[in-house]
Amino acid sequence: MQNILNVKAFFALFLVTFSFTSCSDYLDREPMSEYLSSDFYNNEGAIKQGATACYALLKMDHTNGSSSNIPLSILWDMYTPFGIERADNSSMGVGNIDSRTNFTPEFIWATLYTSVARCNSVLDGAAPFYNTLSDKAKVYLAEIKVLRAHYNMQLVSLWGDIPYFETSVTAEQLKNMTRTPWREVVDKIMIDLEEAASILPWEASEWGRVDKSVALGLKARMGLYAGSWCKFGFGRDAVKDEAQAEIYFKESAAAAKRVINESGRDLAINYKDLFTRTGQMKSDVKKESMLLMMFSDFGDKSYHYMSLGEQCRMIGQSGRFPTQQLVDTYEMKNGKRIDEVGSGYDPKKPFISRDPRLKETVYTHHDTIIGNTGSNKMKFLMELFNPQTKSWDETGAEKMVANLDYEGSVAQYGYVFSGVGFAWKKYNHFDDEASATPTYNIHLMRFAEVLLTYAEAKIELNELDATVFNAIDRVRARVGMPGILTVDPTRENSQAKMRQIVRRERKVELAKEALMLFDMRRWRTGALQNAEPTYGYPLPVGVDASKGIYPDGYEQATSDMVPSYGEPGSERDLNDIASYAKFAAKLRMRDKDRTWEDKFYLWAIPQTERNKCPWLTQNLGYGE
Repeated sequence: MQNILNVKAFFALFLVTFSFTSCSDYLDREPMSEYLSSDFYNNEGAIKQGATACYALLKMDHTNGSSSNIPLSILWDMYTPFGIERADNSSMGVGNIDSRTNFTPEFIWATLYTSVARCNSVLDGAAPFYNTLSDKAKVYLAEIKVLRAHYNMQLVSLWGDIPYFETSVTAEQLKNMTRTPWREVVDKIMIDLEEAASILPWEASEWGRVDKSVALGLKARMGLYAGSWCKFGFGRDAVKDEAQAEIYFKESAAAAKRVINESGRDLAINYKDLFTRTGQMKSDVKKESMLLMMFSDFGDKSYHYMSLGEQCRMIGQSGRFPTQQLVDTYEMKNGKRIDEVGSGYDPKKPFISRDPRLKETVYTHHDTIIGNTGSNKMKFLMELFNPQTKSWDETGAEKMVANLDYEGSVAQYGYVFSGVGFAWKKYNHFDDEASATPTYNIHLMRFAEVLLTYAEAKIELNELDATVFNAIDRVRARVGMPGILTVDPTRENSQAKMRQIVRRERKVELAKEALMLFDMRRWRTGALQNAEPTYGYPLPVGVDASKGIYPDGYEQATSDMVPSYGEPGSERDLNDIASYAKFAAKLRMRDKDRTWEDKFYLWAIPQTERNKCPWLTQNLGYGE
C-alpha cells in the first residue's frame, strides 16, 4: 500500500481520466471515477453529487490506506512544541525525521493532490455547460472552487513552490510541469476565493456546505499567511518584501472585515460547546462554525478515531499529548502572564485562576475526567503521582481504583511516562458519545479565527484602532478574560505589544485546531520554540513504593519554579515562549534531542515523487 500511495502518487493525481493502467490500483479507490464521462456534469443533480465527493476529502483521507481512521491534519499541532506523539524523539516535530522519505508527508502530499484533482474533474466536466446551468448548480461549482483553494492553500503552506493545476492534466503534459512560485499560487488562490464569494450566498442551503463567509474567511487566512511570509520570510533563506506584505495584509483585513460586518456570524455562547457533539448542535455554535470536517451531518456520515488515541489509560488508548509550553502560554484569570508581578501564579497550584480555556483544552493533575467507551462510562481523578486514584459511579459513590496511567502494563504509554503530565480535553470530554466512535465535527475554520485574523492583519499594517482592540476582546470576553487595554493600557500605541497579544490569543483560542504549525512557520519562531526539550510536571522526591509513599510533585514545587520568557522586549518575550532551563532538572523531560533547522519551515518535496518526476526541484536544505 505504501508503494502505491507514494511512488505513484504524483502521476496518479492529475490524469484526465482514471483508466491509466499504471495507476489503476491507486485510482480505483476514487468514488468519482464512474461519473467522469464527457457529459455527466451537465445538470444540477450531477454537480451536487460531484461537490459532495469533493467535500469528503476535507477529512484528509482519514480511512484511505490507514487503519487508524485519524484525519491527517490532526497530527499537525503535534509537529510543534505544543503537542507531542507517544514515542520519544520519533516525531516529525522534534526535527530528527527526514521529511523527504517519511510516510506521513508523502501521504499528505498525495491526499491533497488527489483532492485538487477531484475538484478539477468536476469543474472541468461542468465547464462546457456552464451557461446553461441553474443558479444552484453554479453555487455548487463555486463551493468546489473554494474547496480546491483550501486544498491548494495547505499544499503551498507546507511546501512553498508547488506544481499548481487549475485543470485536469494528462501524463504527457506532466512531462513539462514544474513548480509554480508560491506567490503566483497565492494570487491564484485569492482570485478563486473572490470569484467564488461573488456567487455564494451568506447562508448555505445546508449546514456544512461552503458559503460566502467561508470563501472570504479563507481569503483572509491566505492573505495573512502570505503577508507574514513576505514580511518575515518563507522557507530557509527567504527574501523579504515589505511592500508586497502590505498588499496581502490589506486584502486579509478587508476580507475578514466583510465576514465580521456582513455575514451574520457570531461567537458561540460557551467555548466548550464548540468541541462536543451535543454542543455543536446548538444554533449559536453553528453560527461560529464555518468550515468543518462533517462526520454526522453531511456527506458520508461516519465517525473517526481522533479521540481514541488521546485518552487516559484508565479508559482507552493514548498517543498524543499537550506540553508544558502550551500550558504556560495561558494567562492568569486577571490577564497577566504567569511570570508577571501581580499575576498570582503559584508553582504549587499552577492551574488555579488561569484563563478558562486552559481547562477546556488540557486535562491537568487532579482534574475530573469522564471516559466513555460506549459500553463503559467512567468518572475518575487524573492522578500523576499515585498508583491509586478516585473514581465515581453513576450514583456519585466514590471508591479508590488502580491508576492505570501510573502503574501497570499500559502505564508506559500514558500521559505520565510517555507524555509530560497532560492530556487533551478539547474534543475529548466524553459525556455524550463513545470515544472510539465519535461523530462530533472537527473545525477547519470558525468565526473566532476570523476576528483574530482581522486583528493581526491590521496590527501588521500598524493600523491600531478600536476595531482591532474590539476584535480581540470579543474572543476574550466569551470566557471572561479582561480587555487587553484594561490589563495593559500601553498596548494601545505599541505594534510589538499588540502583535504579542494577538499571537497569544491565537495560540490559546485555537490550540489543537491544526493552525499552530502554520503560525509557528509564518512567525518564524521555530528556533526559539524548539530550543529546549519538552518539559512537564515536577518530578516527585522521596517516592518509596515499599512503604506506600507517593509524594505529590506539585506540592514540592518551590517559588523559583516559574519559567523565564527572556529579556523584556526580546523575541522570546514578545512571543510568550517559556524557558525551563533554570529548573529543568526538577521536571519531567522528553525529547532531549529536540532540534530545529530553518529548512524545517517547509517540508521537503517527497523523494519518491522526485524519483518519478526528476524535473521537480527540491526545497533549500534538503539536498539535490
